[in-house]
Amino acid sequence: MKQPWEWTEDDILALIHDGVKESIDLDYKGCGSLENSDNKKSEISKDVSAFANSAGGTILYGVIEDNHLPVRIDVGYDPMDISKEWLEQVINSRIKRKIDSVKIIQIEIPKTSPGKVIYVVYVPQSNRAPHMASDNKYYKRYNFHSVPMEDYEVRDVMHRQETPDLQLQLQLTGSQLVFNNDQLYSEPIEMNISITNQAAMPAEYYSARLFIDERLTIISRDRFGLAPNKIVFNYGNKTYTAQELQLSSAIPHSIPIWQGEIFKLINTPIKLSLPKGQGEYFLCWQLSSPRMAKKEQFYIMATDGNIAFLIG
Repeated sequence: MKQPWEWTEDDILALIHDGVKESIDLDYKGCGSLENSDNKKSEISKDVSAFANSAGGTILYGVIEDNHLPVRIDVGYDPMDISKEWLEQVINSRIKRKIDSVKIIQIEIPKTSPGKVIYVVYVPQSNRAPHMASDNKYYKRYNFHSVPMEDYEVRDVMHRQETPDLQLQLQLTGSQLVFNNDQLYSEPIEMNISITNQAAMPAEYYSARLFIDERLTIISRDRFGLAPNKIVFNYGNKTYTAQELQLSSAIPHSIPIWQGEIFKLINTPIKLSLPKGQGEYFLCWQLSSPRMAKKEQFYIMATDGNIAFLIG
C-alpha cells in the first residue's frame, strides 16, 4: 500500500472511485481552501495543527467532497500562484511550535486539468504537541472536523513525550500459496513481527496480542502463548472468530523498546497454513503499555492462490 507522499493523480482518482470516506486521519478540501488571505491561512493552521495534536493524518487540497465522500478532483491550482513553498511557509509561520516532519507533495493532474496541480499534506502525530493555531487556540480532530481542545486534553497531549508510542508491523514472507498433492491446507507461510517506538519515552513493559482467523492453522508461534478461548470480532459487515496469541515483555528479562529502532518480537517467524480455495481471513494485533492508549490494527488476508495482505 502506497504512503500518502507517494500518491499520484491515479491514486487520487482511485480514492474517488473507491469512495474512500473522510476519517480521523483523512480530510478532503476543495481548491477554495488554499487562498492568499488571512482567513484561509488561519483555517490551514487549524487543520494541520489538529492532525499533529491528534493521531496524525493526511489533508488532500484540491478534492471536492460531498457528505465526507470524495466526488471529483477540483479545478486544481496554478503552481505559480499557490506553490508548495507558499503552503510550507503558511504552515511554519502560523503554527507554534513548529511541527516536525510535515510532508507537502505537489501532484500534477494532467488527466483532470493539464498544467494544474493539487497538494497532499501529510502530518505525523507530533511528540512535541500541543501545537497552537494562529488564533491562539489548540485544535484536535473530531468527527471529520478540527475542533478546539478542552483544557484537560491539552494537558494530556503535553505529556505525550512521557508515554511510549508503540506500533507493530506484520510482514508475510512470500505471496504464493503452495498445495502438495490433494492437500486441503497450504504449505506453511511465514509471518515476521517487529515492534517500534515512535516516542522518546522507552517502553519497559508491553503486552502484544495477535488475533488470527480460526480457519487458519497455526503451525508454530515462537514465544507467543495460545489463549484457551476464541474471540469474536465484528469487522466491516462480517463476523469473524479468531484464535488469540499473547506475549508480554518486561525488564529485566528483555531490553526496553526505545525510539527509532526496530525490534524483532520473535526469533523465528510464525507459521500459518491456509485452506485451499479463495477466501478472506481476519487478522488483528493489539498493543498495550503503561500510560499508552491501547493500539490496534485490523487486516484482511485475501487469497485466490496468491496472498494479498490488506490493512483494514
